[in-house]
Amino acid sequence: MIIACMLFAAAAYTFTACNSAEEPVIAQPDGQTTPMTRAATIENFARHLIVEVNDVNILNAGEYYLSNGEPFFTHVVIYSSNIRGDANGNVYAYNNPNNAAILADPDKYIKPLQAKGIKVLLGYLGDHTGAGFANLTNQQAESFCNQIIEVGEAAGVDGYFLDDEWSEYGTRGWPPANSTSFSNVILKLRNKTDKIITLLDWGNTNTLSPEAVACIDLTHQGSLNGYYLSSMFPVSHYLPFSIDLRGPLSDSAVKVRTIQSMRANAGGIGIYDLRMEPTRLSTFNAVAWAFDLTCTHTGVTYPKDYGN
Repeated sequence: MIIACMLFAAAAYTFTACNSAEEPVIAQPDGQTTPMTRAATIENFARHLIVEVNDVNILNAGEYYLSNGEPFFTHVVIYSSNIRGDANGNVYAYNNPNNAAILADPDKYIKPLQAKGIKVLLGYLGDHTGAGFANLTNQQAESFCNQIIEVGEAAGVDGYFLDDEWSEYGTRGWPPANSTSFSNVILKLRNKTDKIITLLDWGNTNTLSPEAVACIDLTHQGSLNGYYLSSMFPVSHYLPFSIDLRGPLSDSAVKVRTIQSMRANAGGIGIYDLRMEPTRLSTFNAVAWAFDLTCTHTGVTYPKDYGN
């Protein structure tokens, strides 16, 4: 059992309407009282990628490299499995055919990324059934955590990503969200595993206790193409800039906001919606330029050859 949580952080990254892509001015963050304990470098600055595996093979994430030889992405999320509830009050982890196919064949889809030094995380998202991280009883939270760890251990993933969207609390016979359930889920998960826990700063993350926050390794800021530092979470584990690769954000804005994150000694940045073809290579170069590096693509692409 993991008794003490040694890492700090929590919540962020939601797939809502994109903010306007104005050219920002570099500025230091306001309202941060957490002491700076490390300087951000490319080695400790996460590039946390969420891949919609219903559309894109996660192996494509491993074909981007920095000019220092490191993979461009540090974390890749299999997005997403779901938390579901039924009419009898049971909560369960659901893997759709695409997620299930990836998890059933880790030698093909997971281990090649890990061999390159990339951490592979299993994402969980609400699914319109009324059940979510923020309205579970103690017994339901225990059951859900046991289920996702069983799946994660079998597939050999490096950790878990929680996204408190689309649960539709208070519907289908399930109660509304409360102020303790989400913290309970995170504390139980950390007590059962020492693997990575990352989070989207959205939904009911404002209910998290300091003890739960201390168990989270990285947290995505919740609005795409924006820059924001939450005073609730330690900056060194917060990802204050989230890039939507479908959005219109310019490369110069990406570079400036990455520099903002670096100068704040933030934990890194979040990236969403990778495509199979390297159509946004210039965006990744804009991130790399903040560290006086460049990013290249190997030319290898992987079609979606699994699931439905």
